[in-house]
Amino acid sequence: MIDWIIAQQGILSLTLILLIVSEHFFTSRLGTSLTYKLWALIPGCLIVNNLPLSMVSIPSNSFARYVVGVKPTADTIAIETWFTLWAVGASIITAYVLVHHFATWTSIGKRRAIHTNAYYSSKAATPMLFGFIAPKVLIPFSFKSTFSQQQQALVLEHEAVHRKHCDHLWNTLALAIAILFWFNPLVWLALKSFRINQELACDHAVLKNKTEKEKLTYAKALVQCAEHCSRTITLYPTFGEKTTMIKRLNAIKQPMSSNKVLAASVLSVAALLTINTALANVPPPPKAEANMDKSKVNEASPVKRVPPIYPEKAAKNDLEGFVVLSFDITETGTTDNVKVVESQPAGVFDKSAKVALKQWEYKPRIQGGKGVRQTGLLVQLDYQLGSQLDTTNAEKNATPDVERIIIPPKTK
Repeated sequence: MIDWIIAQQGILSLTLILLIVSEHFFTSRLGTSLTYKLWALIPGCLIVNNLPLSMVSIPSNSFARYVVGVKPTADTIAIETWFTLWAVGASIITAYVLVHHFATWTSIGKRRAIHTNAYYSSKAATPMLFGFIAPKVLIPFSFKSTFSQQQQALVLEHEAVHRKHCDHLWNTLALAIAILFWFNPLVWLALKSFRINQELACDHAVLKNKTEKEKLTYAKALVQCAEHCSRTITLYPTFGEKTTMIKRLNAIKQPMSSNKVLAASVLSVAALLTINTALANVPPPPKAEANMDKSKVNEASPVKRVPPIYPEKAAKNDLEGFVVLSFDITETGTTDNVKVVESQPAGVFDKSAKVALKQWEYKPRIQGGKGVRQTGLLVQLDYQLGSQLDTTNAEKNATPDVERIIIPPKTK
């Protein structure tokens, strides 16, 4: 789990930086609607980054040639520690969200407020859209005394646009991503920028056909909401968030004019980012090899490796060596027909290597929508002593075009 989370940080951080910069500097030139829609890049890139390789165009005999050190127990403990820290952080945030949600839900009145399609709530400092499946508009008890009838209508229209845009679903997804990657500070900065773009897009939808007088009335309502806005942290975007008020007032005062050239450029960058994310998972094309009689390159992607155990007797006797194994990959991705092709010293590491390889799993090659059995593949396991893995012997003993993995002894 922690390995998967770390693997997402590159594309996630790059996308977040692009969107934060767009919100800070280019919203007025891109337009509020487009800038808000660009946030769909985040789930889009995460999905593309995790597409099964069978869904991407892959050379039939693609093969990644590398030497992997199977990490000792100390490193495993470190990974478990990081996972525990992540799980604790995610659990604390999740618990806070659930408690806050439950407290808000229990505060909702049973009847709708008179003459409004909304519900009173003691937890609503300002009007807000609350809920996931059947969202409700919540208003404070001071709603009617604070706003004029025209302001009330505009404020409720704003919340209705939130519902029309399905912002309650997007906010839930954004919060889930924030909890999953809570340790990345860019996530929280992006969450703030996301909500600013969301409010600006909603304001634009409400005011696009309104008169100047109605826009002024709306602006005054926004200021009044900001004055009554709760100082406590809220999980839901509200009509009067103080952090976004200035940008929203400026947008009302100076209507935004989109730049088509800049918009096209940003969309191109977004498209390239998504395409490159997909292509990054495609293995490089195979290189032509002259003598392929003994070694057949690996045509499948590994998804599970069980670390071979360094034989205790060999470790005590300071023995190092390697084992070349031949194996098949079944239609479902399991290994089969595991045989020792070559080993040095003979027989010392054979059992350890075979036991481990029989538990490995691969992404099977898909042809015509069905898994295809692959036969005669080779892998070389290099057994080395010492905390610092030395690849010199591995290179010297290497069998051409064979995947090689270094196996250090298990530390106590």
